Amino acid sequence: MKKTLIVNYTPRVDSNTKKMVDYFIESNKAKTEITFLDLAEETPDLLLKENLNLYVARNFGGVELTEEQEKVLSKNDKMMNQLLDTDYIVLATPMYNFTIPATVKAWFDAVIQAGKTFAYTETGIKGLCENTQALILMTSGSDFGKEPYSSMNFATPLLMTSFNFLGISAEAINSFGQVAYADRAEELFENSKKSIDVLSEKWY
Repeated sequence: MKKTLIVNYTPRVDSNTKKMVDYFIESNKAKTEITFLDLAEETPDLLLKENLNLYVARNFGGVELTEEQEKVLSKNDKMMNQLLDTDYIVLATPMYNFTIPATVKAWFDAVIQAGKTFAYTETGIKGLCENTQALILMTSGSDFGKEPYSSMNFATPLLMTSFNFLGISAEAINSFGQVAYADRAEELFENSKKSIDVLSEKWY
């Protein structure tokens, strides 16, 4: 059975993004082995002074770390290994202030590791996760699918670029305008469910 990693950041009560990821899980739980990572409960370590310098020394400098030093990097390494051990990723996140929440960015900083998920080659940088596919589930109260807001959507391009950097083919299902079109909120959700069904059929 194929493996699916759910990377979830939906801490808000009555989160619309959570409704989307819950639907994905309910629709596919019998078709795939699911690992659920709740970034609101298990937050990646930010790249601060100690762990950043240890990571650079190990992954770029080839320095062998002590057991205690490896423990400093262990949480982020665990998340990176979850990525390496999956066939599919579903990243569920809202848009905050035109981009992704800091916790989601921290997850990418944890899993984008030189020599593990990407490598430098003679022809340039190569993503090492080419056999993995990703789905981005995102909602927003405003309609970031059209102007004047579409040019302010830095979240989707950042997520797509980050996955592509790792060699991961990604696509997004966005449900924008949940507040702007409150009278059509149920219709918007139903459209998202249909898109999830199409993607699920393709994956599984």
